[in-house]
Amino acid sequence: MLTPRFVSERFRYCRDEQLIYLAVHNHGGRDHVEFSGPDNTSHERGYPALLDITGGPVGALVFAENAVAGDIWTPNRVRRPIKESIVVGRNVVRLYPEPPPRPPRADITFDRQARWFGDRGQHLLGQLKVGVIGAGGVGLPLISMLARVGVGTIVAIDPERVEPTNLPRLPESRRLDALMPLRRFDAVNPLLDRFSTRKVRLARRVAKRANPKLTFNGIPESVVERRAAIELIDCDFIFLAADQHLARQLFNIICHQYLIPGIQLGTRIDVDSESGRVDDIRSNLRLVLPRQGCLRCARLIDPTKIQNEAVGKAERERNRYLEEVPAPSVITLNTRLAAEAVTDFLLMMGCLVAEQAPLDYLLYRPKLRRHEPVQGLGSKLDCKDCGTVSRSRRGRGDRRRLPLPERR
Repeated sequence: MLTPRFVSERFRYCRDEQLIYLAVHNHGGRDHVEFSGPDNTSHERGYPALLDITGGPVGALVFAENAVAGDIWTPNRVRRPIKESIVVGRNVVRLYPEPPPRPPRADITFDRQARWFGDRGQHLLGQLKVGVIGAGGVGLPLISMLARVGVGTIVAIDPERVEPTNLPRLPESRRLDALMPLRRFDAVNPLLDRFSTRKVRLARRVAKRANPKLTFNGIPESVVERRAAIELIDCDFIFLAADQHLARQLFNIICHQYLIPGIQLGTRIDVDSESGRVDDIRSNLRLVLPRQGCLRCARLIDPTKIQNEAVGKAERERNRYLEEVPAPSVITLNTRLAAEAVTDFLLMMGCLVAEQAPLDYLLYRPKLRRHEPVQGLGSKLDCKDCGTVSRSRRGRGDRRRLPLPERR
């Protein structure tokens, strides 16, 4: 029995910590669960009063084995049942008040994949919204694969346009996308750079060719712009395929603040500038979960680089920052890394990741032909993104504002 004193203490705690009050209890049974008559009566009696105190939302959950039901009261006093609950971990587990109906048979085009993933798994992919930050050398093949496996909605975010040096690394790109027939004189190249194909437009073309039924939302802006960031907060999964530390910071924040699983991926080739010797090649695949893999805890977000990126290109040039040298990049390394990331995504969504599988970051070294786990990356309790302290963003959702730049 929940006494008035207990409810009052817990409710004040949730209010002060910018959390939501949920009363949770268990029923017996398996695969089916619902609130009892006394449960519903207590909700109708108590929750409107709690809404008056804080504005809500408030609610309750009831669990049975392999089932959960929910009753959420929102600030407009609408009572909303929870149709689906998602548990984010090594596998993304979906729980329902009762077993969902049999899904439709998978489209014939996905026959070979459905033989592995099942009709239910294929139907699930068609319901998912997946965000991809960066539509370049890694992001474009990743988007193409997501479209081909049957993801229903893809949000692609990239402010850049196709340049001549991008063509060898962008599958299905054409010379016309970089306006190559017009690039006869160096003097006109800066102007042509402003009118070449946007990378998100190329990504749309690639994705829709792969899956015409796909819903594609291409946003030609930086991810730190409000329109782009807001599109990510209701995604089911997010991939970060951009190198900027501002993007890393926002990706890490959204994954923890909204409890969205994500993967950060990138490849680096170290070349000696004088001798041309290739010292090392390494591809990183970093899984980010609510309790595992925080990029801030792993010291992969550099405050100095964030400050540099935040001032903008024109101001960086005025302040005479060091000239940025384009990093080496090869399509084979990018495509392999993208394939591994999409495979991890499919395994997690299909609940196929083994219990004994580590959740460490993965480092692939092509020169040595081996994978290496990067261990010791546990979350820190005082981390402001993933920690359990009051100032942490973890699980705060819309109750905490995203750190986006103010625009006049």
